[in-house]
Amino acid sequence: MKKRPLGQNFLIDQSIAREIVRLAGICPGEPVAEIGPGRGILTQYLLQTANPVTALEIDPKLCAELKNKFSHRDNFRLIEADATRFDFSSLGPRFKIVSNLPYYAATHIVKRLIDYRDRIADMTVMLQKEVVDRFIAHPGQKEYGSLSVFVQFHCHVERLLEINKTAFDPPPKIESSLIKLTPLAAPRVKVEDTGTFFEVVHAAFCHKRKMLKNNLKVWENRFEQKNGTTHLAGIDLSRRGETLSLEDFAQLSNFIQAHHD
Repeated sequence: MKKRPLGQNFLIDQSIAREIVRLAGICPGEPVAEIGPGRGILTQYLLQTANPVTALEIDPKLCAELKNKFSHRDNFRLIEADATRFDFSSLGPRFKIVSNLPYYAATHIVKRLIDYRDRIADMTVMLQKEVVDRFIAHPGQKEYGSLSVFVQFHCHVERLLEINKTAFDPPPKIESSLIKLTPLAAPRVKVEDTGTFFEVVHAAFCHKRKMLKNNLKVWENRFEQKNGTTHLAGIDLSRRGETLSLEDFAQLSNFIQAHHD
């Protein structure tokens, strides 16, 4: 869905809805939260397996529709709420997320869900294709940035399905992709201080066209000169942030942390 003043795009393709639920891999009786259920096209299939299905919907009119459709189901629970502010810890110790996320807030919602990663088994979510491109991007790709690093630091990321705009009513102007995010038991790379790690990441991508020696100037007192080039923690600072792997960022941040004044 898009932001309300711009209209909403509802998934209408039943076969796509069934495939999304199948790919979510829900075990019988497993609790699932659905964000932005809209008119309930995914909900109807989630209810066949999950228990409970907790639907979070911000639109009062859609909440009324959902109540009419599903209130007779013992495993259906409806909460009128804004997912960008909702306390997901209230849903219990362990649950899955299966959603066609509202596109205007999708990135913000995913970041918020990752903050609750200790409680979430996995997330099977539909997003804008361009956002998914950023989630799964590798070093050197134009889509690679701080969002790629953040998501991959905390989750295993798997692209599952491409969804044509004709699967929606009205058709959106963008293409959509289904992705599964599985929170990792521990971050993908070992860092001494998570705050320092992401401070380095955000600084490195602050001006994407600039070299690291310009973006990381706040740590200039730790720079070293080797053979006419500038280095930090053994990394050539003539490189750009988009070329660094998660391991490279960990190497930088751990060095900075170890030499903290």
